This record gives sequence, structure tokens and C-alpha cells, in this order.
Amino acid sequence: MPKSAAIQWWRFSPLHILEKIAARSFDRLHGLETSSFAELNTLGIASANQAHGERYQPSPVHSLRRLLRRLDIDYATCTFIDFGSGKGRTLLIAGELPFRQVTGVEFGAELHAQATRNIARYGRRAAQEVTSVHADATQFALPPGDLVLYFFNPFNRAVLDQVIANINAAVQAQPRKVILVYLYLPQRSWLSELDSFELRLQWRNYVVLEHLA
Repeated sequence: MPKSAAIQWWRFSPLHILEKIAARSFDRLHGLETSSFAELNTLGIASANQAHGERYQPSPVHSLRRLLRRLDIDYATCTFIDFGSGKGRTLLIAGELPFRQVTGVEFGAELHAQATRNIARYGRRAAQEVTSVHADATQFALPPGDLVLYFFNPFNRAVLDQVIANINAAVQAQPRKVILVYLYLPQRSWLSELDSFELRLQWRNYVVLEHLA
């Protein structure tokens, strides 16, 4: 199928229509603002890694909910971390499940502030706690215990390599289960430096890797 034809098919596919409906209703039903994109050069970011970041765009509501429910884990023992969490949509969706903790890491002050407002307004919470942390992803210390790490192409490989080094060090210091979810992975080689992670699932545009303790 020619690329242009594939794009047209996707635009009118039932899945794409369902995603559009879910995205439009998500903010409206809950009094949120998670939908609009944000270019990093319009934000106040006090980090040398600003040049390596990608614009904020929200994760798809419908497919992310399905993906997180397919993980088959004990949510109550796991901390969910979203690197480059932006306005917090992914945090809210993850927080619908009974995770021990849901944490977003965001270096844009305005995006972090909006995420904090959205978290306060969202009523569908099963997680014990949902928070946004204003921090550079390379400086964020992973908490103890089992983890689910989420990336929606938040930064380029220069930053990702540093984050992966932190993940490897944390797992070496405390062996535990770690699941890494990447939406729209540019190249599989971007995750090649992860130590002892195996492919667990490929579903739609998600790649899921797992490290077993």
C-alpha cells in the first residue's frame, strides 16, 4: 500500500476514530487541559538538556489504557514513572490502576504546573499516590521496588543514554522487576544499552521490555 494511501486509511480507521473521540472527551469530561501540544522553546526550562527534548504531546487515551491493563502485574507492588510527563495525561491514566505510586518527571516548569492542576482535578484514581516532579530526567533517582517506566519519545538519544545508564545502575544496586514501555520508539538500537532486558510485547506502536530480578 502506498504511504499516502496508508495514511488516509489510518485517518478513517475505527481505531483512529475511537482514539480521537477518547482524546476529545477526556479533558472535557473531567475539566482538564492535557490535549494541546507544547513546543519546548516556548517554555521556561532551566536545563542544559532543553536542546535534546521533544515537544509535549499527549499519549493516546484508549490504547494506553489497554496496554497498561495487558501488563499482567501486581500493580500494588509497582511504581509507575513517566519520563517527560508533560501535562500529566499519562499519569492520570496510570493512576486509574492501583499502582503503589505514579510519578511524572518533567523539566518544563509550566508543564509541571499544569500537570499538578490536572492531578488535583481528576477523580478517577485507584493508585495510592499520583505526583508530578519538576526535574531533569537525567537527575531523577529511581525509587526502590518494582518499576514500570514509560517513555513517549520525550527526548533524543543523548539524554536517553544517560537515563538508561541510571536504570542499569539502579537495577544492579537492587535487582527487581522492571518493565519499560516505549511508545513510538525511533529505533530499536536506542534501547540496546539496557542490561538484561528482554522483549516482552510489541503491540501497535508500543514496545515493552522486561528485566526480571
